[in-house]
Amino acid sequence: MAALNPLLAKVFRGPLDLNGPVLGRIFYLFEYARSYIEERSQAFDARFGTDTSVPVFERDQKTSVHFYVPTTASVIYQILSSIPLQPNQYVFVDMGSGKGRALLVASEFPFAKIVGIERSDHLHRIAEENIKRYKPASQQCAAFDLHCMDALDYSYGDEPLVLFLFDPFGREILRNVIANLEASLKARPREAYVVYVYPQYEDLLQNSSVLHRVRVGGPRWQPWSQYVVYAASTAAGGDQAGAENPSHHDVGSDSAVTTM
Repeated sequence: MAALNPLLAKVFRGPLDLNGPVLGRIFYLFEYARSYIEERSQAFDARFGTDTSVPVFERDQKTSVHFYVPTTASVIYQILSSIPLQPNQYVFVDMGSGKGRALLVASEFPFAKIVGIERSDHLHRIAEENIKRYKPASQQCAAFDLHCMDALDYSYGDEPLVLFLFDPFGREILRNVIANLEASLKARPREAYVVYVYPQYEDLLQNSSVLHRVRVGGPRWQPWSQYVVYAASTAAGGDQAGAENPSHHDVGSDSAVTTM
């Protein structure tokens, strides 16, 4: 058997932690294979001329590996269709936007603006090219705003927002991302939703004094396809009727994960 590429060898080093170690990385490799097969059958990129399906391993520091994890787009349609968006008022923000799959799907909803935050310059540039290519007849928002930056440096502004997370961070970074959002919502109360796909650190949201869970979804037998939706207090009132109702549809998005 040929020796592993040094970067792939690194994937299998480290303690047993789902966001960086042997068990978790095996899971991500399984995800790559599964999502690639699904994308071949659904031909998302073939239909739109984009590049969102091919997995990427990228080392951005001596001690970390950056994973780009593509999955199917249907979860984004499902979730965004369930949120009572006021046309042209909400900003969609994808933290760890990767090649931009979630951004592209979000453009088929009436957002005021679509923001992508991605640390990897390589993935950021691919996302920019994908946005240029993605022109479906159903597109309702073409106001894209992509940033190659650290998620903790992003300022949320004053608009109502939907924050999209597909397992983009480890626990500590996610804790700080949520803290920044909470500070913004306390300083400028407004409607906001947090969509968290594959919510392995959901307890950080459960402990929030500002955000409350309003929806649970995704097939129980596919943990990578499960999601939760949290809302700020001002937005939660209209969603209580649909709260805690799991759905069982296909799911999708993309995720960039940095592990130590």
